[in-house]
Amino acid sequence: MSFLKNLFGSGRAKVNKKEAVTYKGFAIQPCPKNVAHGWTTEAVITFERDGQTQTHRFIRADISFSREDAVDLTLNKVQTMIDSMGEKSFRD
Repeated sequence: MSFLKNLFGSGRAKVNKKEAVTYKGFAIQPCPKNVAHGWTTEAVITFERDGQTQTHRFIRADISFSREDAVDLTLNKVQTMIDSMGEKSFRD
């Protein structure tokens, strides 16, 4: 069973609070998952507007070879999205 878990990934994203960053008022928590071919590009982004906390699940198709690379790529992509879209990414 361990072999299959390693082959297909655990399916759970491990959150490391030390990797969380704040960028232009947005809290970014990378949470890459270990999958068959590497690490996913995922994060949870939160932003407070008008006293309400907005949350956005950020998922991209990019795969990285290491967890550290996945975290770096995720932060880079989220920051680029924030630079181009800002609060618009939280609108319904």
